[in-house]
Order: sequence, then C-alpha cells, then structure tokens
Amino acid sequence: MTERLFFEDAYCREFSAMVTGRTRVGKSPGVILDRTAFYPTSGGQPNDLGVLNGVPVLDVVEGESGEIIHLLAGEIEGSSVTGIIDWPRRFDHMQQHSGQHILSQCFERALNAATVSFHLGLDFSTIDVSLAAFIEEKATDIETMANAAVFENRGIRAYFVNEAQLLALPLRKPPKVAGAIRIVEVDGFDFSACGGTHCRAAGEIGLIKVRKWERRGDTFRIDFLCGNRALKDYRWKNSTLNSLAMALSVKDRELGETVSRLLAEGREAQQQLSYLKEKLLDYEAAELDSQAQSLGGMRVVRQVFSQRSSEEIRRLAV
Repeated sequence: MTERLFFEDAYCREFSAMVTGRTRVGKSPGVILDRTAFYPTSGGQPNDLGVLNGVPVLDVVEGESGEIIHLLAGEIEGSSVTGIIDWPRRFDHMQQHSGQHILSQCFERALNAATVSFHLGLDFSTIDVSLAAFIEEKATDIETMANAAVFENRGIRAYFVNEAQLLALPLRKPPKVAGAIRIVEVDGFDFSACGGTHCRAAGEIGLIKVRKWERRGDTFRIDFLCGNRALKDYRWKNSTLNSLAMALSVKDRELGETVSRLLAEGREAQQQLSYLKEKLLDYEAAELDSQAQSLGGMRVVRQVFSQRSSEEIRRLAV
C-alpha cells in the first residue's frame, strides 16, 4: 500500500519517493510509488495534478490493493522520483472540500437535512441534501451560519481513530468502512469521516456562497462556491451588474426593478406594434384590392414583395 503523505500534511507540495511498480492504462504509462503526496480521485474530490521528475501527471487513481497509480504523459527512468504538486489546484480543492463540510453541517443544524452526496467539479461544487422544500430565505440562513464558522476561523484537523473511539464522536453520518477511520474535525462544529485534503483553519476557506438549487426527486442539489471560486464569481457578476447599470443610467441596486419595468414596457409595446401591424395590413389589403385588374372574369392583384415575411403575405392574401 502506498504511504499517503497528504493524510499527514495536505500542504506538502514537493516530495521524494521510490518507484515500486510500473503499469500502463490505455496509452498512458503509470508508476506506483512507496509514498506520494498526490491525492487520487475519491470521495467526490478530483485527483491532484503536477509532475514526477518533470513529467506531467495526467491522472491519479487508487488500485484494488490500496496502491496509488500515477498516470503520466511519458515514461520516467530510474527508481527514485521527485514529485511536485500543482498547488493552486490542490488549495482550491481544499477550500471547496472544507467548505462543503461546514455547509453540510449547517444543513443538518438548520434543517435536519442530511447530505447524501458531494461532487467537487471543475467550476463549481454540489451537495445533494434530503429536503422536501428549499427557499431563498433558508439559503440565506444557511450561508450566514456557514460563513460565521469561517469568520470564527475554527481550527480544522485530521486524525485517525479506532472503532471504540469512533463511538464517542458526534459524527454527521456513519463511515462506510471499518477499522481505523480518518476523522476531519472542524473545531467544535463538525466531525466527519473523510479521506480528503483540507485547510488548517476555516478562515482559509474564504467566502462560502450558495449559488442556486434545484429539486432532484426527494433531494435538493445545492450548487456552491468557496474561496477563490466565490471571489472570481463575484468579480464577473459585479462587472456585469455595473456595466448594465451604467448602460441604463441607474444605480446597481435599482437594476432589478428597472429591468422588470423595461420588460413590461417592451411587452406592452410589442402588443401595440402587433395591433398596428394588423391595421396596416388591413389598409394595404384594401389598397391592393382597389388596384385589382379583371382577367377572365376574375379580379387579379399583382405585387412583388422583396422584404415581407411569408406570414404577412399570407395575411394580405386573405
């Protein structure tokens, strides 16, 4: 089994190790090391990226016997390697995963809603929670509670316990495995069995923001952002809001009301335009009828239209 350096130190960015095995998955060569700081995809959290001896790591997966396989962009020679983690990616995952633990605990405390699944995506993350209904006011309450834990900068630590010690912990949900269990604790707030990488303190998570939600059967899928992701999301939304407010010559806080008013005025104008178009077509049809010529006992209208829709031409014909 590969020694998992990220269990002891999620901030480990560079390490040395020995090659204990080689394999191939598809066209990608893979190596197994005696120790690694590369996190493999598991528990809803994607794998780390980086390099081994300068060769890009494309994927990291866990083997059937607990070994961690590093799939590479090319072969590496020798029996020893130096690994370097893609730190921005790792820290982003730490922010999102630690934020998820706090957010899930807030759903438990505020709504007695259990988290049934977690997915850390490339652009945003989601949790599925068991809820019959969810409204904006509840989302605001959840956000406030979650960010209070961040502002308090509660410590976050990971440690292993045996089954006897496990019984004394107020776990949010029971673990799926037996034996030694790794616990991630947000000081006095959340206790969860988890093998992921996490921040040292809640303050490092940054802002926790619930973006949107949708019903999924008997659960709600909650879309959220933490830390740098929340900051980037705020930046583009703030820029868009300011641009629209400037274009409409209103304050940013007046934008919603202004857009609603403009949409209502647009619908009214469209109705008036449709009415006037009908009147104009009636007038044009009468004009064409007055210019009709007799041909074989029939009244014939000849007219060439270059910029009229087929619907308008049909309307004129009847």
